[in-house]
Amino acid sequence: MIRYKNLTIIPTYHSNLDFVHEIRTCFYNSPPDRIAVEFPENLEKKILLGVRRLPSISIIIYFDELLGQQLYIPIIPSDSLIEAIRLGREYGLPIEFIDLFVKNYDPVLTPLPDSYALNFLSLTEFYEIVQKELHFEDLAKKQFNETEKTIQTQKDIDTAEKNVLESESSTQIPTGKEAQDWMSNPREIDDLRNNYMASRLSELIQKYPEEKILIVLGMAHWEAIKILLEHNKGNSDLTAFGPEIQAEIYNILQDDLPKVMLETPNTVLQFEIFRKRQKKAMDKISNFSNSEFELIKFDLFKAIKTIIHRSVAQYHREYNEEINLHKLKSLFQYIRNLPMIESKITPHLFEIVLAAKSIVNDDFAWIVWEECKYYPYAVEDPKLESLPFTNKGILLHGKYFKLRRNIPLKIQKIRLPLKPRPKEDQKGDWRAAWNQDRWDLASHIPEDIFEEDYFRHVRQRSMNLLKDHNVKIHEFTSTLMDGIDFRETIRNWPLEHKIYVREERPIRGEVDSVVIIFDRDDDEMERYPHEMMWYAEHEQESDLAFYSTFPGIELVGPGISRIELGGVTSFFPPRGVPNIWTAKFVKKYPMAKAKADRLLMAAILFAQKKILTYVATQKPKPIFYQIARLLDISILYLPLDRFNPISLRALRNLHVLAGKHTREIAHKYIKKRRI
Repeated sequence: MIRYKNLTIIPTYHSNLDFVHEIRTCFYNSPPDRIAVEFPENLEKKILLGVRRLPSISIIIYFDELLGQQLYIPIIPSDSLIEAIRLGREYGLPIEFIDLFVKNYDPVLTPLPDSYALNFLSLTEFYEIVQKELHFEDLAKKQFNETEKTIQTQKDIDTAEKNVLESESSTQIPTGKEAQDWMSNPREIDDLRNNYMASRLSELIQKYPEEKILIVLGMAHWEAIKILLEHNKGNSDLTAFGPEIQAEIYNILQDDLPKVMLETPNTVLQFEIFRKRQKKAMDKISNFSNSEFELIKFDLFKAIKTIIHRSVAQYHREYNEEINLHKLKSLFQYIRNLPMIESKITPHLFEIVLAAKSIVNDDFAWIVWEECKYYPYAVEDPKLESLPFTNKGILLHGKYFKLRRNIPLKIQKIRLPLKPRPKEDQKGDWRAAWNQDRWDLASHIPEDIFEEDYFRHVRQRSMNLLKDHNVKIHEFTSTLMDGIDFRETIRNWPLEHKIYVREERPIRGEVDSVVIIFDRDDDEMERYPHEMMWYAEHEQESDLAFYSTFPGIELVGPGISRIELGGVTSFFPPRGVPNIWTAKFVKKYPMAKAKADRLLMAAILFAQKKILTYVATQKPKPIFYQIARLLDISILYLPLDRFNPISLRALRNLHVLAGKHTREIAHKYIKKRRI
């Protein structure tokens, strides 16, 4: 913080939680009697209304006819100026709005260092580094000297007519409405604003000399204001000028928060919870002004970790899949590294979602996106209209407008690297389409092809494994048989100097059925209660028996439901297997009461070839090996973790359609699968 007479100045970044902490630290360690903020006085009522609505989010919109744009001021908890006003209201302090309302203001964005450095530097140290690197003081002195020179030149002009003519081409800082009308250079407008704020601060110093006044303004303004105050350049003509403004305040809903907020909405929510707890603790201190202490800082990176951990838990609930520690480590490293591409340290919403997609998959990225947006205070308010956002812009008074922040900040446009998720035109449309044909279920043909390809892959892999097991190694005598076994020869050559050859013995039989058990579902609370037989529509498809979640619970499109398999058996070629999910089947084969055992039992009983493949986390029970041996069938066990988890996930999550006619539109709602 910076001291000047009875002023305490905090130069700040707009919409930045690190500077919000600096405001709170200064406020509690050195409580002011009055607060002044860099907002125009003619927007005071609207801004105070927005602050009263917090933690609900508001924006104030006004039209700049010179720029031809709708400009907005966000009222959000992560803005340091808003935090200063909020603290003033909570503790009953007077608040001064000291900025000048201007139009035609379109400054160039100045790249600023990441505020994460405030975790290691004091605000004073940070400001000194920034102002030296960006030459705030030198520029302020240069501008002041130029202005003084221009004013002196004007004093030498003899006649009023000549004075008017010269004013059109000079660099003099005009006052009043004339300045508002002609200025278009952002530097000239900033100079006018600095003169206005210096005049307001000069008035406050004179009017309240005994009060401690906390000043919160943008990082680039203080050096110019300080020079004006030191030379007593306050101008009462400027402070008397208050242009009329037609501004409106609107409520913002959760889905639209990323369009107006620089910070990730859910991190702002976590800060809001943190702030309430901290305020409650501070209010218990009877007189915190008499003791200095280090205020606990909200940890932004911990908030991001919380979002990721909640997303991992939600992903497990939705897809019954774990994200291992190795992937989580890679995810956090990627989130850390992505901002460095733009010379930043703190990740924002886009980097978090992009990292989730790149390290895990699209489904996880969508869950992370929803978690990042989660802000339960951003809901409809009967007392205030919500601003409708569309792809064309905001819909205001029957017209579409593009929004721009009044003080330009680099708010990254969130163009998700994900296929957009379809939404219902009207709530209930998808359910109505499902209910209409829910008894006439059909499969999605591209998924049928994927399934058959995958089962064929499992069969081929099983045959390759059996071939490896049927190889016998011999010492070379008179014939090479099926070729030299180089591994065995190299291993024995140093001691024996002998060559070994391979004998590949033929396999008796082929792989028939494939049984894949993802989850035995033996718990009392069934996760996969739906049991179904799915018969082939032609000779190139398998008959399927599976157990899964109920169709119709999770709809992804009109008449389209996602299901998750617990276990499945593929009978190929198709053979019209009777329904194994009847009480009669269990009564006849009581050892196959469990659903996973029933799939294996059916594969054994209805096998047409000598080998079947069983893929699961555990081997089958010994009794099934005995039954298979009696029927001259071999069971080949393959551990589930030997298969690609991405392909297994695609096989496990299928879609069921309400009626074959739904196949015509299903491709719009179901993404393609690849092995």
